[in-house]
Amino acid sequence: MKRFIASIILVCIFLPACAVAPAATPLEQLTIQYSAAVIPWLPTLFRCSDGNAIDAEQRGTDFLDIKSADMVIRLGKPDILSAYVYQLGTDELLVITNSKNPARQLTPEQVYKLFTGQIQDWSSLNGNTTAVQVWIFANGEDITELFKQYSLRGSPVSSAAHLANNPQEMVQAIEKDINAIGIITRRLLSNENVTVANTVASNLPMLGISSTKPNRSLAHLITCMQK
Repeated sequence: MKRFIASIILVCIFLPACAVAPAATPLEQLTIQYSAAVIPWLPTLFRCSDGNAIDAEQRGTDFLDIKSADMVIRLGKPDILSAYVYQLGTDELLVITNSKNPARQLTPEQVYKLFTGQIQDWSSLNGNTTAVQVWIFANGEDITELFKQYSLRGSPVSSAAHLANNPQEMVQAIEKDINAIGIITRRLLSNENVTVANTVASNLPMLGISSTKPNRSLAHLITCMQK
């Protein structure tokens, strides 16, 4: 009997099955809020989840709330920033026109006058006397605020501007109207029927912002997205 017990002990020493398995790291749910400008990054966000559940919610930039999320992601730095901030990538801000519009390249001054309503028709730019159809996103959206900062120098957008509710609506509006002009980011631009008429700004930071120091799971997500 003693010999039998000794044999069992020896088997357990050499067989991995007898070893105590290390405790698995428990999975978590990460709550992420993001602006429309972040949509192209969503595949990377989910790929970097490391098995954790991602509760991702798109919100208007003004409604991103770092107190109710593990991290918010937006384009550009907010006016007030008192949190942990990580650059996840970069993007470009573009002015776009219909591909059939002869005014294919616009100067910064022309962009300024078009979006502030000082140029109201295309006659001085392409010989067409039809009215310019300006498209913009809502005030407060990161894309709009960056455009106002870089292109409008504090001046208000034309009161006749049309409002696009999302990037898809913006691109479709420009695609369907030869007299339309709008703004979009490079990563959101996926339509060959619109033309980049002006590059407003390059290397704009895509930021992940958290109100507290990231835990292990969130830190892995941030590091993975930065690669």
